[in-house]
Amino acid sequence: MKKKLLTIAVMTALTVSTASVYAAAPTFSGDANIEYRNQDGGGDYLTNRIRLNVDSQIDDTFYIHGRMRMDNDLRNGNADNKTSFDQAYLGAKVGQVDVRAGKQSLAIGKGLLMDDDKFTGAHLATVVEGVKLNGFTGKDPANVNTSYGDVSTTWGNVNVGATYLYEGDHYYAVNADTKLTDNVVLNVEYAKNSTTEKNGYLAEVVVGNAVKKGDMKYSLSYRDIDASAIPDFTTDGWYKDSKGFRIKGAYKVSDAATLTAYQDLGEAQNGDDHKRTNVEFAVTF
Repeated sequence: MKKKLLTIAVMTALTVSTASVYAAAPTFSGDANIEYRNQDGGGDYLTNRIRLNVDSQIDDTFYIHGRMRMDNDLRNGNADNKTSFDQAYLGAKVGQVDVRAGKQSLAIGKGLLMDDDKFTGAHLATVVEGVKLNGFTGKDPANVNTSYGDVSTTWGNVNVGATYLYEGDHYYAVNADTKLTDNVVLNVEYAKNSTTEKNGYLAEVVVGNAVKKGDMKYSLSYRDIDASAIPDFTTDGWYKDSKGFRIKGAYKVSDAATLTAYQDLGEAQNGDDHKRTNVEFAVTF
């Protein structure tokens, strides 16, 4: 009897020891910003945001991730303060297949079709012979059924991709990027809403790379996008129903702090002014 009890105790100790090896301690990280914005028809804003991440590798397959977000209106005090969880998901990675389920951020292509937070559903990513495949099915932040399939690969020195998105309407997009020189990159994307037969495109040249203290990055982009050509959860809702240039610069104040500013010189498709000034100071920790 004593031998049986000793065996059980040893096995229990080994199990606990093994579990402790796999269950890595959670890691914490985050970012914070202060942002000023002034835009035609929308007034000016001064806000700040703090986001806190928690990540844990449960074992050699499963992992979890969560993010809490706190937003504050610096002009109106407590009027528009809010706290929310915009990411909370369980993931599993087996070989080249990575699956996650829960509330998550999604970005596809160059961002014309989707680049936003708070999507709820299941996402799958894998690589097959150098071809990246991504897919999602679930709900968007407005609780609309959403699904997409995205494929991307590299031909020579050109990265190319194609996307189909359903989000009430049917959208298609193709994108590409390539290095023009060692520190100059060209990005392009074309998108179409086949339900409304509206379309749009974005072309951007980026110079430099803001990675470490003292680095600077500049970009110049031009867009021409019909009112219903892209969904609400694009990189920037300001792109919709507009055409014109954006001049943007980013400077690394320190390895963890970045100052970014851009000036939008655009107009709505009906010819009305559509300009915006944006300045953001952000830190990571």
